[in-house]
Amino acid sequence: MAEQTQPLKILAIGSPLSDLSTLVSKINAINGKHGPFDACVVVGDLFKEGSDGSEVGGLNFPVPTYFTVGKFAIPEAIQTQITKTGGEVTTNLVYLGKSTVLTTAQGLKIACVGGSFTEEGYDTVGDQFSPVISKDSINTILSHPLLSGAPADPSGSLASAKTSAAALPSAFQGVDLLLFSSPPPHLSTLSPSYANAGITLAKSAPPLEEVVRRAKPRYLLWGDGEGFWEREPWGWAGPNGKEERWTRAVKLGALGSEVPAGGKKARWFYAFGLPPQTTTAPLPARPANATPNPFMMPSTSVSMMAGKKRSALEEQNHFFGEQAAKKGRTEGGPPPESYVCKICAQPGHWIQDCPQKNNRDTKDHSKPPPGYVCKICQSSDHFIRECPNKEDKPRGPKPPPQGYVCRACGLADAHYIRDCPVVLEREEAKSKRKELGPAECWFCLSNPKVTKHLIVAIGSETYVTLPKGQIIPTLPKHIAQGGSKPLVPGGGHVLIIPIAHHPTLLSIPAEDAMSIISELEGFKSSLRACYASYGAVPVTFEVGRLSGRGGHAHVQIVPIPKELAGKVEESFKIAGEKQGIDWEAEPERALARVGPTGNYFKVECPDGTKMIHLLKGNFDLQFGRTVIGSLLGYHHRIDWKECTQSEAEDKEDAIRFKKAFAPFHT
Repeated sequence: MAEQTQPLKILAIGSPLSDLSTLVSKINAINGKHGPFDACVVVGDLFKEGSDGSEVGGLNFPVPTYFTVGKFAIPEAIQTQITKTGGEVTTNLVYLGKSTVLTTAQGLKIACVGGSFTEEGYDTVGDQFSPVISKDSINTILSHPLLSGAPADPSGSLASAKTSAAALPSAFQGVDLLLFSSPPPHLSTLSPSYANAGITLAKSAPPLEEVVRRAKPRYLLWGDGEGFWEREPWGWAGPNGKEERWTRAVKLGALGSEVPAGGKKARWFYAFGLPPQTTTAPLPARPANATPNPFMMPSTSVSMMAGKKRSALEEQNHFFGEQAAKKGRTEGGPPPESYVCKICAQPGHWIQDCPQKNNRDTKDHSKPPPGYVCKICQSSDHFIRECPNKEDKPRGPKPPPQGYVCRACGLADAHYIRDCPVVLEREEAKSKRKELGPAECWFCLSNPKVTKHLIVAIGSETYVTLPKGQIIPTLPKHIAQGGSKPLVPGGGHVLIIPIAHHPTLLSIPAEDAMSIISELEGFKSSLRACYASYGAVPVTFEVGRLSGRGGHAHVQIVPIPKELAGKVEESFKIAGEKQGIDWEAEPERALARVGPTGNYFKVECPDGTKMIHLLKGNFDLQFGRTVIGSLLGYHHRIDWKECTQSEAEDKEDAIRFKKAFAPFHT
C-alpha cells in the first residue's frame, strides 16, 4: 500500500446536480488560481434526480476527481460505463464505489459510504449503485483492512499485520478523507458553532458512527442539501491516552443550487492541504478551537451542550484561535486554503488585503443611512443614541391603549397585566416558595422513601429503575383487562435517572453534563439491545420542566413491538394536533435555543427521529404515556395510579427484568 510522503492539496466540491460543464469550469478556475491540486472529491450528488447521464458528454476533468453515490440513483448509462471500465466515467472522473477505501498512487486514502439512510432500507440488500445505506454496505467498509485491523495482504498473518501497524505512529492509523452523502449523528454535540450554522442533522445515519470511529479520518466531508458548516476539530487518543490525530468535519452546499430569497448561496467548495504521513513526520499539533471527541461517548444527546454558555476550555480555545488568526495576519503570512474573504467572498487573501476594502471603508458611518428615522424624535439626521430628546423619553412601564382592562385586577386604562401589582406580588411569592430538596425528592437516592426495590441497575452517574405503575401489564389479572402480553420479562418500562439532583437534562451544568449524558446514553444503548432480543424497540420521552418547586430529571423508555415502530411518530403528531401541541421543525436547534432554562417535551422514536415541543403553558404531564398507551391498546393504563401493584409484585417484576437486562449491561 502506497504511503504519503509529500504534501497533498485537495479540493472538495458540493453536489453539482448534473451541471458538469460548470463543475469542470470551476475546477479549472480554482486549480489555475490555487492549485495545482492532487485530487478533487465530489460529495453529495454528481447527478440530479432523473438524469440520463448525457451531461458527461466528452468532458475531460483537469484533476483526478472522485465521487460516490448520493441520495439519487446514478444514471443507467453511467452505471454501464463504470462496469465496463472498472470505475472511470470519463477522463479523470472516477467512481469510488458505494462503500470502499481507495489508496491513490500518492498515498491518499479515500473512504466513502454513499446513499441515504432509512430504517427500512437498512435491512435490504443493494448493489454498488444503490442510493440506500444498507447493512451489507456498512459491513463491507468495516471489514476493510484499514478499518478492521486485518492484514491488507490475504497471504499475510494477522500477527504480522499488527507488528507492521505498531511500527507506525498511532496518529497515522486511519484514512485521510471520509466521504458521506448523509451525516452521522452527534456531530453537533459539544460544538459551539452548530447553533448558528444554519444547517440541520435531522436526516442523519446512525450506522455511520461506527465507520467514523474506525476510520478516524483527517477530514470528514458530506454534502446533503443546502448550507455550509465547518465544525471544530476533535481528536483521537493514541496508546498513551493523548490526542494524536485530528478530524475536521465539513458540510458543503450544492454547486447547482438556487440562491435563497434574501440570502446568499452556501459555500460549495473547500480547499485544504494534507501534510505527509511518514514514520518520521511530527505528530500534528492540537488545533486552537478543538472540542472533545463527540464519537467517543456511546451516544450523545445532541442538544445537551449546544445551548450552554462557553466553558472555560471553550473560552480559552476561542481566545487562542483568535490570537492564532491575528498572528498569521500580522506576520504577513498567507491565509489557509479554506479561508474566504468576508468582503468579496473570494479565497487567496486576508480581509485587510481585500481590493474592495477601500470602497467599503470610504463610507461615512457617522451619519444614518438613507431611510433611517430616529424613533424618539422622528428625525433622519442622527442616530437614536445621539438624539437631543433622548432624556425626555418617558421612563417606566408603558401605558396600555385606551379601553385595555387588566385581567388580574380588573382596572381599566391603568397598566398591562405584566405590570399589575397583583401579578408582581404573586410572582414574588412564587419565587420565595421552598425549593424541593433531595431529601424530599422521589428520585433522589438520599430520600429514604425512594422505592429502591424497583431499581435494576446503578451506574456512577445514573441509575435505571422500573416506575411505579408501569404502563406494561405483567400480572395475568391486568393482562386480561386488554392489550397484549409483555414481550420483555418484567415489562421493561423503565426510567433512567441522574443520581445528582437536576430539574432537567438541559439544566445540568456543562462540567457535569458529559459524564452524566454519556452514561445515560450507554444505558439506552444496552436497553435497545435487550429489547431487540425480545422483538421489541424503545420509545423514549422526557418532560423537561423547570417548576417553582423544582423536580428531578429523568427519561422514560417503553418497549413496543418492532412492527409498531413506524407508527410512533404519526401517533404523537395526531395526538398532538388534538391537544394543540406543535412540533419543532429543527428539534436540535430548538433545544439549543432554549438552553438550560427552557421547558420542553422530547420524544425519541425507534428509528432515532427526535420530536420536540417547547412548553408554553399548561401541558398534560401524562401526554407521552397517553400516546404510547393508545398505540399499545393499554387505554385503561394511562393513569399510573391505576396501575400500582403490591411491593411483592413490584419486586418480582424487577427481578425478572434485571435478569433479562444483565447480559446487555456490564
